[in-house]
Amino acid sequence: MHPTPVVESQHLSSVLGRKVFLKLESMHSVGAFKVRPVFNSILAHLDHAKEAGVVTNSSGNFAQAVAYAASTLGVDAKIVMMCGASRFKRDRTARFGGNVVLCADSFEDRFATTQRIQREEGRLLVHPFNSVETIAADGTIGLEVSRQVEAPCDLFVPISGGGLIPGTALAIKHARPEWRIFGAQAAANPATKLSLEAGRPVRSTPSPSLADALAVPAPGSNAFPIIQRHVESVALVDERAMASAIRALAVEDKLV
Repeated sequence: MHPTPVVESQHLSSVLGRKVFLKLESMHSVGAFKVRPVFNSILAHLDHAKEAGVVTNSSGNFAQAVAYAASTLGVDAKIVMMCGASRFKRDRTARFGGNVVLCADSFEDRFATTQRIQREEGRLLVHPFNSVETIAADGTIGLEVSRQVEAPCDLFVPISGGGLIPGTALAIKHARPEWRIFGAQAAANPATKLSLEAGRPVRSTPSPSLADALAVPAPGSNAFPIIQRHVESVALVDERAMASAIRALAVEDKLV
């Protein structure tokens, strides 16, 4: 793996009247930052992973990353996905070498199926957002950004269960303590936003969204205290705004 570039968006800088930089994690081999935590999680327990294989559950992006990293490291991977998960992501997960196990369309069944496979087969659990290995690996993004951008920044980070933002925030606050960290979360799945307002982790019922990989019922127990400590606030983004952003990045910046 190589550090991903940081580029200025001339379009967004012009619209907002201040410099706006983008960290292009989409340039990883699977199109998402998820390969960082997956490689770290498997490499940290490589003997176990090679002996028994790994198991995880995901809506799609993490599934593809697990399949890709496991194949690269010579590890067998089982990935639990809901029947209603994106067919495109299910097919890509299988193409990267993952063994897809389908379950009913509920988070409870997805977690129960994952736990059953782990218990029966002794596989290493690779957690999408709440393990220390995942949070630490996501911190490498913060370390890279802190070296790539010289001026003080407000850093905006997407949130699902909260693996990316606490890792990034810990790294940034260590390297560039004057920077501020903000979260962005799909309005359809506002679990972390609601939890911050309540002062404790709370559950919400995920709803369909363009950000189909960002749907979780509650923030992670390891992740949430770090978010409380280091994140200024979380903004909710509705579906229309997401579609507009995708379109603008594709048309104006030629980025998908």
